[in-house]
Amino acid sequence: MAAADPYVLVEDEIRSGLENIESRLYDDKLENLVRENTATGTLKSLQNSLESAEMQITELHKAVRASFASPEKFNLTQRQVETRKKQIDAFRVSTAKFHDRINDLFEAERLSKRAQQASNKNTPARSGPSIVSSYMNDEASSAYDHQMLLMKEQDEDLDSLGMAAQRVGQMGLQIGEEIELQTNVIGELEDDVDTTKARLTAARNMINKLGRKMGKWQSVVMG
Repeated sequence: MAAADPYVLVEDEIRSGLENIESRLYDDKLENLVRENTATGTLKSLQNSLESAEMQITELHKAVRASFASPEKFNLTQRQVETRKKQIDAFRVSTAKFHDRINDLFEAERLSKRAQQASNKNTPARSGPSIVSSYMNDEASSAYDHQMLLMKEQDEDLDSLGMAAQRVGQMGLQIGEEIELQTNVIGELEDDVDTTKARLTAARNMINKLGRKMGKWQSVVMG
């Protein structure tokens, strides 16, 4: 049984880790923790997991870069190397998206805490919240809602960016295939030209020999 490719093993590990991070980041339970101001520990844990994944991606990128110049030394084709580079680029788009999501959730939790603190401030003269406290509460709640809307828009923008990156990668692979095809055609054409040159040279030599023989024959007849 052939040994598994180390690259594939690491790639699968990174993909699994990022999928786990994504499922936790976009879980409704996490947003509830943000609203309850108890998400800090979970967000820091996700941040640490994301940084570990980024370290793996960096090492994987170094390995792919080393094989880029001479894929055959690593028993790879140029297309395989391009595919691997494309996958690493996709990983990096995902990690950037997740970093933004974590930062936005930290900010949302900060705003949520601010809203809660404002709602808990009461005037000494009465049990209900003061006008200032109510205003601060409304302002903080509005800022929190605005932050959540921005997070949604950023997620959509990053999704579009990821799709665009994939399309560019596919175009790059197609261009590479076309270049490889054209290179093969040019190589075959050069072979045909070399063959034609060899035939022309042989024909020219035959004509020269025939010309020399004809000259000798004429000399014999005239003599």
